[in-house]
Amino acid sequence: MLILLSTLLSEDLTCISTGILINEGSVDVWLGTIACTLGIFFGDYLLFLTGKELHGFLRKRESFQFLFESESFANLSQKLQTNFSKTIFLARFMPGTRLPIYTFAGMISKSSFPFLSYSFLASILWTPAMVFLAFSYGETFKQFYQTNQFYLFLFLCIVSFFLIYQSLLIILLKDRRRELFLFFAKISRLEYWPMWIFYIPLIPYVCYLMIRYGSIQNIAISNPAIPFSGIAYELKSEILMKLPSAFVAKFKLISLSSSLSLESQIKQGMEICGNTFPMILKPDIGERGAGLKLVYDSHSIKKTIEETKVDYILQEFHPGPFEAGVFYYRYPDQTHGKILSITDKVFPKLEGDGVSRLKDLINSHPRFKFQSSTFFKQLKGKIHSIPEKGEIVSLGFAGNHIQGCMFRDGSHIITKELEETIDSISKEFPGFYFGRYDIRYSDITDLKKGKNFLIVELNGAMSESTNLYDPNFSIFQSYKILFSQWKILFQISSMNKKLGIKIPTWKSFFLMLKSYNLYKKKIDPIAKHILD
Repeated sequence: MLILLSTLLSEDLTCISTGILINEGSVDVWLGTIACTLGIFFGDYLLFLTGKELHGFLRKRESFQFLFESESFANLSQKLQTNFSKTIFLARFMPGTRLPIYTFAGMISKSSFPFLSYSFLASILWTPAMVFLAFSYGETFKQFYQTNQFYLFLFLCIVSFFLIYQSLLIILLKDRRRELFLFFAKISRLEYWPMWIFYIPLIPYVCYLMIRYGSIQNIAISNPAIPFSGIAYELKSEILMKLPSAFVAKFKLISLSSSLSLESQIKQGMEICGNTFPMILKPDIGERGAGLKLVYDSHSIKKTIEETKVDYILQEFHPGPFEAGVFYYRYPDQTHGKILSITDKVFPKLEGDGVSRLKDLINSHPRFKFQSSTFFKQLKGKIHSIPEKGEIVSLGFAGNHIQGCMFRDGSHIITKELEETIDSISKEFPGFYFGRYDIRYSDITDLKKGKNFLIVELNGAMSESTNLYDPNFSIFQSYKILFSQWKILFQISSMNKKLGIKIPTWKSFFLMLKSYNLYKKKIDPIAKHILD
């Protein structure tokens, strides 16, 4: 009984101690092994029951409802339910994983039987093996107990078990093997690098620019007409209103602080946008497509705004089918600006074969497989459908990389006529010198002539010349574009400083970033549109 209860305090140390006692003849081999096995099995079930109780406790309290409604909780639940047997079984062989996995299993499981079955099978394999090892190498374990090397040995055991566990997952689970392959494949593709890695080489160059042109604080005046020049927390609606309306997609700001009701504002917005669905709904403050949705009725608009409790822009949906990012700049001492680059945005589409599921088509695609998790979230229940042979399925509607759009260099689109039009539009926005226009258009010939396109968004100081993500560019070409963009930003900022533009204080800058970070928590990380 003492051995059984001891396993509740430390399973591994109890098994080791029991093995040593068996080696010395102080405990019967069968009695000791059975006691350890039952104690471990009982302890695992206690963790499972704790999860069940914890679930009931949290469900009854309104302050914890956000936990169950979160996307992370839903994703973890789905993953565990999909691989329940393998996960419960393998967790027994990886110290440190049992507490979170078994407790979470209790939170999401309706029945105890599946857990009891797999945990018992794992226990009768794991426990005798641990006891046998301690029995066979009892003297060695004694020496470890009596020296400071024991904890080093325990640490090495945990590391070894972790590596074994991960190896087993890779061997047994197809999804793990695929994830590992994609991880290594992404290393050679700059466009899929995490931003913090991609921008590391920029740090020493920015330090150089600071020495040559002044403090990084100066970039907050690169666009004096935009608060903090568009570094963050700028209002999209205010920027769009300062551009000539003939070139801007029709929109309406739906504000929670307005004296008009939400219903009245939505009705006005729909009228402005021509009462033609679908329409674009996006937060008035956003970044990289966060919270962007394609909506098909007023109910969806109202529901989204009420759930997130932030101001939104309702905008007409330009059918395109093309979109481009036009990066523009003008030095304050010059009368004409230039187009630094154009990004030709290629929307993700698949052709059905009449046999394969949409999920399988994505996973086997040479490009889309790298962003499969994003497409699965956007498509949700449709990933198991089988498109007809020759049927074209759109996987995304927004022109940002996070939703699967491919960025290609569009230098061939730049013409004198287009540059003159963009320059003319920009100069009607006094105090704007640097940023990227996102535009939609139907005909490339018209675009080159500088006509028949609509601006859907204008981004300021922190916008990117996104053609640098062209998969055909070498890493050196991409960094050359990035460095050139930042040099221009510092040059414009330095000129504005000499013209007497007041630089925001560090205090105001950090207060802005703090407000922005709090705001980002309110909006969705990616668009949740379900394609029709």
